[in-house]
Amino acid sequence: MRPDAVRWAVPPLGTSVVAAAVRYRDGVAALVAGLPHADRLLADAVACDPAFFLAHVGVGVSRFLTGDGVYLTPTVVPVGRGARHHGEIVRAWLTDDRRHGADLRREHLLEFPGDLLIVWLPALTADADGQM
Repeated sequence: MRPDAVRWAVPPLGTSVVAAAVRYRDGVAALVAGLPHADRLLADAVACDPAFFLAHVGVGVSRFLTGDGVYLTPTVVPVGRGARHHGEIVRAWLTDDRRHGADLRREHLLEFPGDLLIVWLPALTADADGQM
């Protein structure tokens, strides 16, 4: 992030449904905090706007954590470059293409340093890598 930046930029969410955006942001915060209701908030975001790509990614990450460790790529189309990059990073990171995911992540965070899910990805998989 530039030293003169006034806020931590995030990619545009890609939804005009306020309830979906609120549930998504709350769901990601809950996911990062390890709260058990994160999956419900993210699923609610998808229910509010079935075309909300970032919410689908969040649901996939939540299921990756609580399921069998398999990430299913969303079938909806991302709206905007930031959302597309977000999805590509998560897919690469959670499907064991970490080197590519790390490269994409560094590039993405230069533009969107406030993308909490992307910032958090290394911590998500650190236990599996024996780093924690």
